[in-house]
Amino acid sequence: MNRYETKYPIVLVHGMVLKDFKLFRAFRKIKDFLLKENIKVYVTNQDGVGSIENNAKQIKEEILKILEKENVEKVNIIAHSKGGLDSRYMISKLGMDKYVASLTTLSTPHRGSKLSTKLLSMPKWCAKFIAFWVNLFYKINKDKNPDILKLGYQLKDDTMEKFNQEILNSPNVYYQSYSSDLSNKKSFLMFIPHLITKKLENVSTDGIVSIESSVWGEYKGNMKNNYDHAQMVGVYGTNKTLEEVSKFYLDIIENLKQQGF
Repeated sequence: MNRYETKYPIVLVHGMVLKDFKLFRAFRKIKDFLLKENIKVYVTNQDGVGSIENNAKQIKEEILKILEKENVEKVNIIAHSKGGLDSRYMISKLGMDKYVASLTTLSTPHRGSKLSTKLLSMPKWCAKFIAFWVNLFYKINKDKNPDILKLGYQLKDDTMEKFNQEILNSPNVYYQSYSSDLSNKKSFLMFIPHLITKKLENVSTDGIVSIESSVWGEYKGNMKNNYDHAQMVGVYGTNKTLEEVSKFYLDIIENLKQQGF
């Protein structure tokens, strides 16, 4: 058996905004890297700005197809950012706990985002105006049910507190999480967002999500090399950086294999 071949296929779940765009594709080179290692890996393509409930249903449909295609009982999910919340909801509320062996979340805002809370303090007419154009853009780019305004409210820290009280971990699923910290690292794309989110959260972030908010299940600490929120899904970076990020995923997969997943 291949060194990295897990018992169950790997499903990479993207977060909000980034999806299967031509130029800014989530996991754009990571999947190819993993395939070269003969790993069975899939990438979901749920809505970029859909609500948690909406995206959970879409991910469920994709995973059921993967199970049928691979003729397996379960999958291992590695989810980035808001994709971790979609996956948690799917597992706990849509009867998918029996089909998911493990859920690994990368910089998922499990405890909400003060950035989202701050942005939604703008006048309602302004928020609705911006939401209209964002939803239209994603509708053109094949989102089925874009709703950036609802999503924004769902990601507020007080809303996520209620979410965590209702969406409980399944005893049938292994949960683990990673964070990232830009406090000692410069980021081309996330330099300004890091300054803003660090001030709002009063702790360091990966440019979007704080370390504290990323913790869920068995916390594994910061990602090796502390990539920013976009780098960790291969959206941009040098060939060296993309290879380093891909190897990080390989380490996760090797660990899942060692645990029998």
